[in-house]
Amino acid sequence: MAKVILKFNEAVLEEIPLTKPITTIGRLTQNDITIENMAVSGQHARIIKEGEQYIIEDLNSLNGTFVNEKKVMKCPLNNNDQILIGKHILIFVDEIPQVIEKTIVLDTKKQRELLAKAAAMAKGDSKKVVKEKEAFLTIISGSVRGKKEINLVKKLTVIGKDEEADVKVKGFFLPKTCCFIKKKEDKYIISPSPGKHVTKVNGKTLTKPTELNDGDMIEVGSTKMHFFFKE
Repeated sequence: MAKVILKFNEAVLEEIPLTKPITTIGRLTQNDITIENMAVSGQHARIIKEGEQYIIEDLNSLNGTFVNEKKVMKCPLNNNDQILIGKHILIFVDEIPQVIEKTIVLDTKKQRELLAKAAAMAKGDSKKVVKEKEAFLTIISGSVRGKKEINLVKKLTVIGKDEEADVKVKGFFLPKTCCFIKKKEDKYIISPSPGKHVTKVNGKTLTKPTELNDGDMIEVGSTKMHFFFKE
Protein backbone atom coordinates (compact mmCIF):
# COMPACT_ATOMS: atom_id res chain seq x y z
CA MET A 1 0.00 0.00 0.00
CA ALA A 2 1.24 3.48 -0.86
CA LYS A 3 1.85 5.96 1.94
CA VAL A 4 3.41 9.34 2.67
CA ILE A 5 5.91 10.09 5.43
CA LEU A 6 5.46 13.57 6.93
CA LYS A 7 8.69 15.27 8.06
CA PHE A 8 9.66 18.60 9.59
CA ASN A 9 13.34 19.59 9.91
CA GLU A 10 14.37 15.95 9.24
CA ALA A 11 12.17 14.70 12.10
CA VAL A 12 9.60 12.07 11.07
CA LEU A 13 6.22 13.22 12.39
CA GLU A 14 3.80 10.68 10.97
CA GLU A 15 3.26 7.97 8.37
CA ILE A 16 -0.08 8.15 6.55
CA PRO A 17 -1.32 5.25 4.37
CA LEU A 18 -3.10 6.37 1.20
CA THR A 19 -6.25 4.28 1.59
CA LYS A 20 -8.72 6.72 -0.01
CA PRO A 21 -9.26 7.59 -3.70
CA ILE A 22 -8.52 11.22 -2.79
CA THR A 23 -6.34 12.31 0.16
CA THR A 24 -6.55 16.01 1.01
CA ILE A 25 -3.69 18.04 2.51
CA GLY A 26 -3.95 21.42 4.23
CA ARG A 27 -4.01 23.51 7.39
CA LEU A 28 -7.69 22.91 8.22
CA THR A 29 -8.45 19.97 10.51
CA GLN A 30 -10.99 18.43 8.12
CA ASN A 31 -8.16 17.46 5.77
CA ASP A 32 -6.92 13.87 5.73
CA ILE A 33 -3.39 15.18 6.35
CA THR A 34 -3.38 18.27 8.56
CA ILE A 35 -0.28 20.50 8.58
CA GLU A 36 -0.83 23.18 11.21
CA ASN A 37 1.43 25.88 9.80
CA MET A 38 0.56 29.35 8.51
CA ALA A 39 2.62 28.79 5.34
CA VAL A 40 0.13 26.06 4.39
CA SER A 41 -3.23 26.96 2.84
CA GLY A 42 -6.46 25.70 4.40
CA GLN A 43 -6.99 23.35 1.45
CA HIS A 44 -3.51 23.18 -0.07
CA ALA A 45 -3.26 20.05 -2.24
CA ARG A 46 -4.62 16.57 -2.77
CA ILE A 47 -3.31 13.16 -3.81
CA ILE A 48 -5.54 11.32 -6.28
CA LYS A 49 -5.40 7.61 -7.05
CA GLU A 50 -6.08 6.81 -10.72
CA GLY A 51 -5.79 3.06 -11.24
CA GLU A 52 -2.32 2.13 -9.97
CA GLN A 53 -1.00 5.68 -10.38
CA TYR A 54 -0.97 8.40 -7.70
CA ILE A 55 -1.13 12.05 -8.75
CA ILE A 56 -0.62 15.17 -6.62
CA GLU A 57 -2.61 18.27 -7.49
CA ASP A 58 -2.15 21.77 -6.07
CA LEU A 59 -5.45 23.44 -5.11
CA ASN A 60 -4.41 26.99 -6.04
CA SER A 61 -2.49 27.33 -2.77
CA LEU A 62 -0.80 30.60 -1.83
CA ASN A 63 2.76 29.25 -1.52
CA GLY A 64 2.57 26.40 -4.01
CA THR A 65 3.35 22.68 -4.04
CA PHE A 66 6.80 21.37 -4.99
CA VAL A 67 7.83 17.88 -6.09
CA ASN A 68 11.58 17.21 -6.03
CA GLU A 69 12.18 20.99 -5.80
CA LYS A 70 10.03 21.78 -8.86
CA LYS A 71 6.79 23.75 -8.50
CA VAL A 72 3.85 21.77 -9.86
CA MET A 73 0.13 22.15 -10.35
CA LYS A 74 -0.48 18.48 -11.13
CA CYS A 75 1.98 15.64 -11.65
CA PRO A 76 2.29 11.85 -11.21
CA LEU A 77 4.16 10.58 -8.16
CA ASN A 78 6.94 8.00 -8.16
CA ASN A 79 8.44 6.04 -5.29
CA ASN A 80 10.54 8.25 -2.95
CA ASP A 81 9.38 11.55 -4.51
CA GLN A 82 9.70 14.46 -2.06
CA ILE A 83 6.73 16.83 -1.81
CA LEU A 84 7.36 20.22 -0.20
CA ILE A 85 4.36 22.00 1.33
CA GLY A 86 5.23 25.05 3.42
CA LYS A 87 8.21 23.93 5.50
CA HIS A 88 7.06 20.32 5.72
CA ILE A 89 8.19 17.47 3.47
CA LEU A 90 6.05 14.49 2.50
CA ILE A 91 7.93 11.51 1.10
CA PHE A 92 5.80 9.38 -1.22
CA VAL A 93 6.40 5.64 -0.78
CA ASP A 94 4.69 3.18 -3.13
CA GLU A 95 4.66 -0.28 -1.59
CA ILE A 96 3.13 -2.90 -3.91
CA PRO A 97 1.79 -6.00 -2.09
CA GLN A 98 3.10 -9.36 -3.37
CA VAL A 99 -0.20 -11.27 -3.22
CA ILE A 100 -2.99 -8.77 -3.73
CA GLU A 101 -5.99 -11.14 -3.88
CA LYS A 102 -5.13 -13.02 -0.72
CA THR A 103 -4.38 -9.83 1.19
CA ILE A 104 -7.71 -8.26 0.24
CA VAL A 105 -9.67 -11.33 1.41
CA LEU A 106 -7.87 -11.42 4.74
CA ASP A 107 -8.22 -7.66 5.26
CA THR A 108 -11.95 -7.75 4.47
CA LYS A 109 -12.57 -10.57 6.94
CA LYS A 110 -10.56 -8.80 9.60
CA GLN A 111 -12.42 -5.58 8.92
CA ARG A 112 -15.80 -7.31 9.39
CA GLU A 113 -14.62 -8.72 12.73
CA LEU A 114 -13.39 -5.33 13.91
CA LEU A 115 -16.59 -3.58 12.80
CA ALA A 116 -18.73 -6.14 14.63
CA LYS A 117 -16.64 -5.76 17.77
CA ALA A 118 -16.76 -1.96 17.57
CA ALA A 119 -20.56 -2.00 17.11
CA ALA A 120 -20.98 -4.23 20.17
CA MET A 121 -18.76 -1.97 22.27
CA ALA A 122 -20.58 1.15 21.08
CA LYS A 123 -23.94 -0.38 22.02
CA GLY A 124 -22.72 -1.25 25.51
CA ASP A 125 -21.15 2.15 26.10
CA SER A 126 -23.85 4.30 24.50
CA LYS A 127 -24.94 5.74 27.86
CA LYS A 128 -21.43 6.62 29.00
CA VAL A 129 -20.20 10.18 28.52
CA VAL A 130 -16.44 10.70 28.77
CA LYS A 131 -15.08 14.21 29.06
CA GLU A 132 -11.72 14.52 27.32
CA LYS A 133 -8.88 15.91 29.41
CA GLU A 134 -6.85 18.82 28.08
CA ALA A 135 -3.06 18.78 28.27
CA PHE A 136 -0.84 21.78 28.98
CA LEU A 137 2.80 22.77 29.22
CA THR A 138 3.81 25.37 31.81
CA ILE A 139 7.23 27.01 31.51
CA ILE A 140 8.98 26.75 34.88
CA SER A 141 12.34 28.32 34.03
CA GLY A 142 14.62 29.23 31.13
CA SER A 143 14.39 31.38 28.02
CA VAL A 144 11.19 30.92 26.03
CA ARG A 145 9.60 33.31 23.55
CA GLY A 146 5.83 33.55 23.71
CA LYS A 147 3.28 32.20 26.19
CA LYS A 148 4.28 30.67 29.51
CA GLU A 149 1.39 28.19 29.40
CA ILE A 150 0.64 26.26 26.22
CA ASN A 151 -2.55 24.29 25.61
CA LEU A 152 -1.59 21.19 23.59
CA VAL A 153 -4.64 21.26 21.31
CA LYS A 154 -2.70 20.64 18.08
CA LYS A 155 -2.03 17.17 16.71
CA LEU A 156 1.64 18.05 16.72
CA THR A 157 3.49 20.54 18.94
CA VAL A 158 7.07 21.35 17.91
CA ILE A 159 9.62 22.56 20.48
CA GLY A 160 12.82 24.20 19.23
CA LYS A 161 14.62 27.35 18.02
CA ASP A 162 12.91 27.47 14.63
CA GLU A 163 10.63 30.47 14.03
CA GLU A 164 7.87 28.01 13.06
CA ALA A 165 8.17 26.05 16.34
CA ASP A 166 5.11 26.14 18.61
CA VAL A 167 7.29 26.45 21.73
CA LYS A 168 10.31 28.62 20.88
CA VAL A 169 13.30 28.03 23.17
CA LYS A 170 16.62 29.87 23.24
CA GLY A 171 20.13 28.45 23.42
CA PHE A 172 23.30 28.74 21.35
CA PHE A 173 23.77 25.02 20.75
CA LEU A 174 20.14 23.92 20.47
CA PRO A 175 18.89 22.59 17.09
CA LYS A 176 15.98 24.15 15.21
CA THR A 177 13.78 21.23 16.26
CA CYS A 178 14.60 19.79 19.69
CA CYS A 179 11.59 17.51 20.12
CA PHE A 180 7.89 17.30 19.32
CA ILE A 181 4.75 16.18 21.14
CA LYS A 182 2.19 14.22 19.15
CA LYS A 183 -1.44 14.00 20.30
CA LYS A 184 -2.80 10.52 19.66
CA GLU A 185 -6.38 10.18 20.92
CA ASP A 186 -6.03 10.70 24.70
CA LYS A 187 -2.27 10.11 24.76
CA TYR A 188 0.62 12.52 24.27
CA ILE A 189 3.84 11.10 22.84
CA ILE A 190 7.08 13.11 23.05
CA SER A 191 9.80 12.23 20.51
CA PRO A 192 13.36 13.51 20.06
CA SER A 193 14.53 15.08 16.82
CA PRO A 194 17.26 13.28 14.85
CA GLY A 195 20.87 14.03 15.75
CA LYS A 196 21.96 15.43 19.10
CA HIS A 197 19.58 14.56 21.97
CA VAL A 198 19.00 17.74 24.00
CA THR A 199 15.69 16.86 25.67
CA LYS A 200 15.20 15.22 29.07
CA VAL A 201 12.03 13.83 30.66
CA ASN A 202 12.15 13.55 34.45
CA GLY A 203 15.93 13.90 34.33
CA LYS A 204 16.51 11.16 31.75
CA THR A 205 17.74 11.91 28.22
CA LEU A 206 14.99 11.38 25.64
CA THR A 207 16.23 8.95 22.95
CA LYS A 208 12.96 7.41 21.71
CA PRO A 209 9.21 8.21 21.58
CA THR A 210 7.82 8.22 25.13
CA GLU A 211 4.29 8.64 26.46
CA LEU A 212 3.93 11.64 28.77
CA ASN A 213 2.22 11.28 32.14
CA ASP A 214 0.55 13.91 34.31
CA GLY A 215 3.23 15.84 36.22
CA ASP A 216 6.19 14.95 33.98
CA MET A 217 9.04 17.48 33.82
CA ILE A 218 10.53 18.24 30.39
CA GLU A 219 13.93 19.91 30.01
CA VAL A 220 15.18 21.37 26.72
CA GLY A 221 18.59 22.90 27.26
CA SER A 222 18.14 25.29 30.20
CA THR A 223 14.36 25.49 29.77
CA LYS A 224 12.14 23.46 32.11
CA MET A 225 8.50 22.70 31.36
CA HIS A 226 5.80 20.99 33.41
CA PHE A 227 3.34 18.68 31.57
CA PHE A 228 -0.09 18.28 33.17
CA PHE A 229 -3.76 17.57 32.48
CA LYS A 230 -6.85 19.67 33.23
CA GLU A 231 -10.41 18.38 33.35
